[in-house]
Amino acid sequence: MYSATRNLTPETLTSRTIAIALCVLGVGVLLSWHSPKMLAAIYPYTTLMAYNTAIGFCACGLGLYAILTHNGLLKIFSCLILLAIGILTLLDLIVGIPLNTTSWFVMFLSEPPVRSQAIPPTASLAFLLAACAILFGFNQQGLKTLIACLLSIVILFLTFTAMLGQGFQMLPSFVWMGIKMAPHTAVGLTLFAIGIISLRARAAAEAFNRLNIFDRLITGFIFMSLLFLGIGSIGSLQISSVASITQELYEDPIQINNAVLRLRSDINKLNRHMKDIAVNPELASDFNIPEEVRRTEFSVTQEIEIIKRKNDSSHLTQLQTDFHQWLKIVLNNYQHLLTGEIALYRSQTLNQMQESTIALENLCEGIFQQAQERMLELNSEVIHAKKNAANLMLIVITGFLLAGVAIAAIITRSLTWQMQRIRDTMERLARGETNVEIPFLDHPHEMGIMAKTIAVFAENMEARKRNAQLLIQHQVDLESSNHRLAQTNKELETFAYVASHDLKSPLRGIAQLSTWIEEDLAEKEYSEVDKHTQMLRNRIQRMEKLLDDMLIFYRAGKVDGKFTSIDLGHMAAELFEIQNTKAGLRLELGENLPTFKTLGTPFEQVIRNLFSNALKHHDRDQGVIRLECNTLGEQFYEISVSDDGPGIPEKFQERVFGMFQTLKPRDEMEGSGMGLALIKKLVEAYGGSIKVFSEGRGCRFTFTWPQVIKEKASI
Repeated sequence: MYSATRNLTPETLTSRTIAIALCVLGVGVLLSWHSPKMLAAIYPYTTLMAYNTAIGFCACGLGLYAILTHNGLLKIFSCLILLAIGILTLLDLIVGIPLNTTSWFVMFLSEPPVRSQAIPPTASLAFLLAACAILFGFNQQGLKTLIACLLSIVILFLTFTAMLGQGFQMLPSFVWMGIKMAPHTAVGLTLFAIGIISLRARAAAEAFNRLNIFDRLITGFIFMSLLFLGIGSIGSLQISSVASITQELYEDPIQINNAVLRLRSDINKLNRHMKDIAVNPELASDFNIPEEVRRTEFSVTQEIEIIKRKNDSSHLTQLQTDFHQWLKIVLNNYQHLLTGEIALYRSQTLNQMQESTIALENLCEGIFQQAQERMLELNSEVIHAKKNAANLMLIVITGFLLAGVAIAAIITRSLTWQMQRIRDTMERLARGETNVEIPFLDHPHEMGIMAKTIAVFAENMEARKRNAQLLIQHQVDLESSNHRLAQTNKELETFAYVASHDLKSPLRGIAQLSTWIEEDLAEKEYSEVDKHTQMLRNRIQRMEKLLDDMLIFYRAGKVDGKFTSIDLGHMAAELFEIQNTKAGLRLELGENLPTFKTLGTPFEQVIRNLFSNALKHHDRDQGVIRLECNTLGEQFYEISVSDDGPGIPEKFQERVFGMFQTLKPRDEMEGSGMGLALIKKLVEAYGGSIKVFSEGRGCRFTFTWPQVIKEKASI
């Protein structure tokens, strides 16, 4: 179902408004035809639109609504109505088939109409085009939308021409078969065309852009040809108008003038003969008056018939009556001549007959003046037609220039816009942006081929980019592997040193002590045996401690543990409390210590070893160990553990992070010398670093730890 809120764009809103306006216009005109008395104020204006035209506008509005709602049945219904009105009206008016389309609607009216208004042939043709526009415009995309828009432009041309010719009197000959297009008819057809164009302009532009270059040129040529034919037809109508005026000038005023002149000549000839006889009765034998009367009557009757066919005026009727009266006067006078009443003949001929002749000449002069006035009117029309021809030439030249420039601009813009999109895409690809949308991939012909070629080029660039990234990643991995290998080799060298030195030293001591114990037992010096046995146990424990610390060191960073939320202040207080064995040493915590989620085991191990190192090496019973934390950017925390112990001489500060490095003999300080080395390894395993600062008394160890650990780190 069509939703009123779906696709409510300015285009659909405009078309829906136009559809409603067309239906309201058609229904309003129909109501005026059916209720002339109730709508007497607007009846003379609304009924300028024919009844059938009003039905056609209702169908146009329904057709637009069918396109908006995608209603196929309503589309077919409206198109059938428009086709029926258009075809049947043109068959009636042009072909001459007596369909009487003008009087169809009379049977529906309650009383006969005041006027019998025929639908204009231009409106009938526009309705045919409208039906085709609805059929093609029902499609939402494709070439049919382009055809619908072109048909709508032709409708606009028809209405524009009608309004130009009838409203502005620039083309007065554009009244097809004597039937004018009503102003509201032209406005309604214009609105319909605008509604179709508004709905399908974008789809038509897309369809036009999908054509190949030759088809675009052909489309522009066809449209210009239609425009040329339309303007040429108007020009032919203008020429026909001048020809019809010339023909009317020849057939009406000139023929009337000639007929009047001949008529006056015949009357004057007979009148002159009668006057000559009145002056000299002997001349009566020279003229056959009865024969001349019959000839004059026949000739004048023929001329009157000619004038009557061209101009049936009151003067002509009076002329015909007075002429017959004049003939009676002529025949009566002739009878007086035959009876010898010469004086009476002379008196009536020179008086009564002359008065009647003068009356006939005055009537002929009136008819002649009317013909002259008609000639002047036709001459004015010829001058006006000449002026209109000049206006037409101006319109033709301007229209052709504008249409040609517009069509050339449309075709050029269509091609340059597509080429610009292609060029922009290629420039982005050249800059290395492989994740770009390739335009016109679904287009056929030239643009589609170019787009597919660019797509292949983009795929090749993407593949090369992936290969380059893989190569860089492999290089990084190789460098990392080399670094780990170098570090492992270094640790192996250290281990070899430990195995050859640090592990051998307690073993040699154990061997020496075992020899001493044997000697003591042999000499029965048991007091020395206990002393040497205790030293033996210490050497064994030291060796075990050394082995355990080595195991912890080599496993550091390889077993990550679980992510836990750590409150740094709380954790530090607990670790210090567990490890502190001197009541005089206390822990100070800095401000704003964070709580964050990290790998708990290695982080706790770092803090524990730093506290252990500070507590174990502190040389006084009273002292302070302080823990602080700062934020470095958005990636690391900077944590420091400081004490006020004996400090570390500068020359030994780099050695403290080495394996098995202690600043006191192992007999004086219990430990393997691997605590700080373990801390350094753990911190660096997770991307951090550790440094030591000491000047005189006091020492501060500062290390960085990532705020977020996304992946498991390994050495």
